[in-house]
Amino acid sequence: MTKITQIEDRSATTAWCPIRSHADVIALGTKDSGGGGFDDTGGELDLYDLNVAQSKEGPKMLGSVKCTSRFASLGWALPTAKIGNGKYDMGLIAGGMENGSVHVWNPKGVMSNQPSIVASYSKHSSGPVKALRFNTLDPTLLATGGSDGQVYIANLEPLDKPVISAPAADKSQSAQITSLAWNTQVAHIVASASGDGTVAVWDLKGQKAWCELRETTGHAISDVAWNPSQGLHLLTAIADDRNPVLKLWDLRASTSMPLATLTGHQQGILSMAWCPHDEHLLLSCGKDNRTILWDLYTLKPIAEVPNDTPASQDMGNASSTELFGASGLASSQQRRYDVQWSPVKRGVASTCSLDRKVQAHSILGLASQCGRPPKWLRPSSSASFGFGGAVVSCGAVDKIVRCQTVVEQPDLVNISKSFEAEMAATTPIDFCATQSVKCKDPKDAEIWGFMQVIFETNARQQLLGHLGFHPDAISKAAAEYKEDPTSNGVANMSLSDAKGAMSEAAKETVKNALLVGDFQAAVDCCFETGNLADALVLASCGGGELWANTQTRFFEREASKRPYLSIVSAIIHSQLEELIQESNPQKWKETLAILSTYSKSEDFPTLCISLGDLLEKNGDAKSASLCFMCALSLDRAIAFWRQQLKEADDKKGSHDLLALHKFVIKVSIFLQAVGSSAVLSQDADLFALYASRLSEQGLLETAAKYARGESASIKVLKDRLYRSRASPACLAAMGGTPPDFPFTMVDVKVSRQPTISKQQQRVAQLQQQQQYQQQQAQQQAQQEQQQQAQAAQAQAQAQSQAAYQQTAQANNTQAAPASDALPAGWAAYQDPTTGSTYYANQATGETSWERPQAAPAARAATPTQQMQQPSAAAASTPSTNTKMASKYGDGFVTSASHPELASQYGNVGTSDPYANTSRPGTARVAAVEKPPVSGTLHPDRIGQLADDYIPMQDMLLSLVDALKNTQLSAGDKRQLAEAEKGVAVFLKRLARGDVPTDVAGKMMTMTTSIQSYDWRSAQSIQTGLVSTDWKEHKDWLKGIKALLQLSSKKFRT
Repeated sequence: MTKITQIEDRSATTAWCPIRSHADVIALGTKDSGGGGFDDTGGELDLYDLNVAQSKEGPKMLGSVKCTSRFASLGWALPTAKIGNGKYDMGLIAGGMENGSVHVWNPKGVMSNQPSIVASYSKHSSGPVKALRFNTLDPTLLATGGSDGQVYIANLEPLDKPVISAPAADKSQSAQITSLAWNTQVAHIVASASGDGTVAVWDLKGQKAWCELRETTGHAISDVAWNPSQGLHLLTAIADDRNPVLKLWDLRASTSMPLATLTGHQQGILSMAWCPHDEHLLLSCGKDNRTILWDLYTLKPIAEVPNDTPASQDMGNASSTELFGASGLASSQQRRYDVQWSPVKRGVASTCSLDRKVQAHSILGLASQCGRPPKWLRPSSSASFGFGGAVVSCGAVDKIVRCQTVVEQPDLVNISKSFEAEMAATTPIDFCATQSVKCKDPKDAEIWGFMQVIFETNARQQLLGHLGFHPDAISKAAAEYKEDPTSNGVANMSLSDAKGAMSEAAKETVKNALLVGDFQAAVDCCFETGNLADALVLASCGGGELWANTQTRFFEREASKRPYLSIVSAIIHSQLEELIQESNPQKWKETLAILSTYSKSEDFPTLCISLGDLLEKNGDAKSASLCFMCALSLDRAIAFWRQQLKEADDKKGSHDLLALHKFVIKVSIFLQAVGSSAVLSQDADLFALYASRLSEQGLLETAAKYARGESASIKVLKDRLYRSRASPACLAAMGGTPPDFPFTMVDVKVSRQPTISKQQQRVAQLQQQQQYQQQQAQQQAQQEQQQQAQAAQAQAQAQSQAAYQQTAQANNTQAAPASDALPAGWAAYQDPTTGSTYYANQATGETSWERPQAAPAARAATPTQQMQQPSAAAASTPSTNTKMASKYGDGFVTSASHPELASQYGNVGTSDPYANTSRPGTARVAAVEKPPVSGTLHPDRIGQLADDYIPMQDMLLSLVDALKNTQLSAGDKRQLAEAEKGVAVFLKRLARGDVPTDVAGKMMTMTTSIQSYDWRSAQSIQTGLVSTDWKEHKDWLKGIKALLQLSSKKFRT
């Protein structure tokens, strides 16, 4: 049911409140006196709140005013400041009365039971005022039409003395005015319908009739309405039962021929209403007791607003009021004479019927039966978000579809674009130099400085300068240095005063040791007397071992006095590792300079890592990171950068994308220095996050550069980038190799047999066993009877019988199969397509999906039986003609008579019956042709392709789908059909493995050209395939040619 609520026992004309705050309020002007007799007691103006939202509460009367005359028409105007300086905030209600007068009320006064009539005039000479309408564009104008055929326009701006005039001074209609309608787009245009079959369109500004529509049959026009959104479309309704139609007029085209005629009513139309919220919906009611909802798209009825179903009751005991009331009338007698849409409530309409009911209906459900939602339920605009920050939107006004990229992180986009542009225009070493100067953070500046050094050709020499030790400057300073003799007492020293001067005895001892060649003793004597310089000179002549030992003793003795000697000692003895461990962490730059100057190339990275470990132990992670950078150890150096990123994220409370950008470019630049592109596993998620954020801002190509790693999220992102609108650029950024498909493809096969439960299998096995036992018992009984009947004959042929018994027993032993063995001649095979097992009889060629059952073993036949019953053996053996046909290929050819088939089809179980005899002939079998491939394109029936071919399949199928969505001529449609067939045949043959690898490779190259809209290259590849492989692949090459020709025509860039 569509009914929301109803007001009973009211025969009235209605007007909805046009104010949104009082959208449920409706005004009723009664059309009868409401008395029990024939006296005219006047009418009433009632205001009701229908409570549409809470229909269970029922209508509530808000106020009522008694009138001296009954109502013929009613209207409600919007509030305007032009009338009464805006004090009528609920607008005005005007009523056309049966006595020809027009009254105007203040609805707020009616609701508060205060004096409410604000204006009244009588202009029409006689009869009721059947038509009354307020102007929706200018609420000060009120149009009325009476039985005298006159139309009057009242200007209510001076409400106490309305200015009343006719639309044209010299013209009027000859019959009663039945309906009025103000134009919805132009305020000074009003239309009036008349009982003489004419509709006059009045131009108030020109004070003339703009045009006149005439019903050629002269039938009365019962109602007229303007299109809510088009000012030159007009609808008229005919009240005559002989021609109950609605006519749609386009005043731009013709005023004598309607644009369309709507037929559906069986009798005259009494009222109609054009939906103000959807110009394609129309309600009409007629004398045929039907209220029809029309679809002006199709000009056909959608549905009917149903009438009430009378309740069954005992009419014999009903009162006269009940008998003739609504509950006693059939639906055919509930004729509706007025229908109106609510100007505010969308999808709500009111009806008035002769059974004294005013009802409110919801039309929403009926309107949806046309297959599309009403206009107010359709979005005025829509948007769809896609991968890569893409947004497709459309509006209801300009009808334009817009494709744009929404940037949510402009700072990230700007810094990323700036970095990529700078890297494209300069070298990494220059970029690092620029960053070391531009960075405001001293930590980052030092990192970029060390990064610059790593890219230098003579990196270790440049490292010294970066650490503050410039060789040229130091050499110059040493050369220019002059010691002041007075500052250290050297000027007053003499050899005799020198500490450790050698005595004569010591000199004699040293001399004697040299005479005998004992350099060790001479060195010891020099050390004893403190003459270390003499000891070193003598040790240099005593061999390498003595020289080394003397150096060690010298450094041990003098290092505490002169610290630089420890450096010299470490250098001479290759003890740089020990030097690192004994070094001062605060002076790590000096230690690093020593390593850079004196360490071997192969030892330098290890020594730098040792120095970094020492600094980490002492809490200097930043300096340790620089040492790890010198060692080109990414995993150690990046730990400090990762800590910097974590601190930035913690400070912001979420991912700091700018800090993430700095982290990523550091790692990327350092990877270039190392000569690697592989991202560490612990950093793959950070790179995935960075690439994902870039793709969300529309930087797809840049995102593809940083989509590194093998995590699941990275694989999905790579695949989306590869299939995005920037696919060629993304593919180039990923190295030109299409990424692996990130999901597992599962081939769901159809089972050939219904699934049988274990219980059902057990029942079936028991039944088979019972049948087998019964058959075995019957055969045993038959055999016993035959043995008794042939006993005498068996005695006469004892010797022959014994021989036959031995043979029968042997054959019977061999023929008895195991319980799970197949019968003789049957073998099990596996179908390569489905993987299912099937069974084939090698002797007869019979095949079956069901496992054949072995026949029960019978007792050995007696010799007499075997001799006297040759027909049984003959019956089980193929005839001579069958054998010859099998041998010579005149029937079913087995691999036994044609060994070539055995090697071709793998029938290794079939024996050769001519192994020991001469072959009578070789069967000739015609060449087996491959079955044709269907050209019907069903993507789900193509078959499983290799992973490398999946992108090619997706590209061809998407291209066919894109062509289907374009505007195609008849020739284009034929070409598309040929293209679709070619794609189907190619993909199916590719799935079967029937396309050579080189041909498939050329087709993959062609699809790459298609992705970049390079139609010339794609057609060149197709032409090459035609020239070299046409004979084997003509069934699909022609279709590919049609595909390329049509695509280049429709998608030319």
